[in-house]
Amino acid sequence: MSAMQARPKFHIRRIGRMALGLALASTVVALAQSGKAQAATTCTWGGTPAAPTGAFTISPGITNVPSAEPLKFVATGPLAGDDQICRGQVKFDGQIDAPASCLLPLSFEGTVQGLPGVARWWGKGSLDVPSYLYDRAGNLVGNENAQIVTEDNVPQYLDCSAPGGFAGPATFSSNIVLFN
Repeated sequence: MSAMQARPKFHIRRIGRMALGLALASTVVALAQSGKAQAATTCTWGGTPAAPTGAFTISPGITNVPSAEPLKFVATGPLAGDDQICRGQVKFDGQIDAPASCLLPLSFEGTVQGLPGVARWWGKGSLDVPSYLYDRAGNLVGNENAQIVTEDNVPQYLDCSAPGGFAGPATFSSNIVLFN
């Protein structure tokens, strides 16, 4: 075997060992980093989709015509779950930003009461209503996803075409995930 034929095998083995070493090093770093993460805390708020116990109101009622001003929004309901933080009553007090309509509420925001470590919420959506949860310093600390399509609310959807709009009280249920 000539020197030229031996050299590529050495080069390939060397690259293979380097790649294996990088893969092992990356795995060790990833495993070491994953030890820092903690599991999230999940609470139910306002019952479950099968049995919603949360209530929300919108004032003045939201209609099919985009609103000229923000609409007042308040949601309240009991918090439940395995973790001790999942206890008590939670209240979201805020607004649905203009121009909002039944089909396109755009964005919404406000303060949170009754959920330790959470001071504010902000979200964007329509029938699927996801919100981001923030602490007093403005750090993202969790998320919330409300289910507002409930059996109780379906008859009220026609109120979107009425002069007073869909105002509630309407029901909801939600899951809240807090990052620990």
